[in-house]
Amino acid sequence: MKFFISHKQEDEEIVKKLALYFKLREVDFYLDLLDSKLTEDGKALTDHIKSNLNNCTDIIVVMSEKTRFSQWVPFEVGIATQMELPIASFLKSEVQLPGFLSYWPRLKTPGDIDKYLDARELVAEKMKILYENRQFASRKNTEIEMFYKQVKSKL
Repeated sequence: MKFFISHKQEDEEIVKKLALYFKLREVDFYLDLLDSKLTEDGKALTDHIKSNLNNCTDIIVVMSEKTRFSQWVPFEVGIATQMELPIASFLKSEVQLPGFLSYWPRLKTPGDIDKYLDARELVAEKMKILYENRQFASRKNTEIEMFYKQVKSKL
């Protein structure tokens, strides 16, 4: 499991805390703040974001009042949606989510992150058993829907 952490630069403080929590939990992640190669703009930046999303299994959106004004967060969520990656929001405070984020799980505490991670692992195990000797084109959709039901029941 590897998370793409989507955020607005002004939320750097909470993003770094989230990254530290992932490190403590030994969860791999991509965070642009730690990416020394991130100096591009325009198409090069777009390609860089897509490339890093392709190397991730999940996307977590750090959501604050400032995020509403981001041009890149909706872009990253759109790409993740096309890739059928599981998506969750990590709320800095009681923030009104924009419509494009309202469907997915809302995480508010480190305990919620733990529940998310536990649900992902549980569903991955169930899917492995379910599909062990079979090939199904819709496996990813089934897995993601099963995961959303699992994590939402815990939150």
